[in-house]
Amino acid sequence: MSISAWPDEPCRIPPGAPGFSLEKYSGLWYEIGKIQTAGGAFFEKDCVCTQLRVYPASERDGYAANICRDKTITGKLIVANGTLTNTNNSNPARFQEQFFPNVPGVAYNVIHLDDNYSVEYDCGQEVGITNNTETLSNTTCMYPLTAILSSALCSQYCFHVLSRKPTAPQADIEKLLKLAIQYDLNPKNISYKETKQNGCWNTVKLSI
Repeated sequence: MSISAWPDEPCRIPPGAPGFSLEKYSGLWYEIGKIQTAGGAFFEKDCVCTQLRVYPASERDGYAANICRDKTITGKLIVANGTLTNTNNSNPARFQEQFFPNVPGVAYNVIHLDDNYSVEYDCGQEVGITNNTETLSNTTCMYPLTAILSSALCSQYCFHVLSRKPTAPQADIEKLLKLAIQYDLNPKNISYKETKQNGCWNTVKLSI
């Protein structure tokens, strides 16, 4: 068995949202849509009705509760609670997000924030696999790990468009998506996927 390693596209380090404060970012957000690698979607692959709830723990650090329903608006409630630790004294909008103790987190960047919208980009590198051990240029990072024929550092990233309301005008979404191009945050050219919010709020609201 041959084991080879090669670099994937590195995680980007975009500038933080101008005028960012954790207090302003806190509260309830609805996910309007996302650009997301397969690894980045490990717990929300089939999510609908996705919410993000941000709580400050201090002036610099906080908590982020990722909440959704599985597949349908009445599906199983999925909750992933993460800690947000500020990692840059000069950039209050850059955090390390961690879901499990002793497990490496991901870089969590809020790159846009206003009264109505925010955009969050997170990225981390992990070991991926491929069954192609001869032509590395044709390999694809796979997740989760099920076997090791050839190993690689794969960048897994997410670009989330968030709104204070469950819906947003298409013109506003397209404006926010330009940030992915401006800062080169989608090197794999993954298509934007709208998050289903229609019908979610005619029933019982998500709660944790």
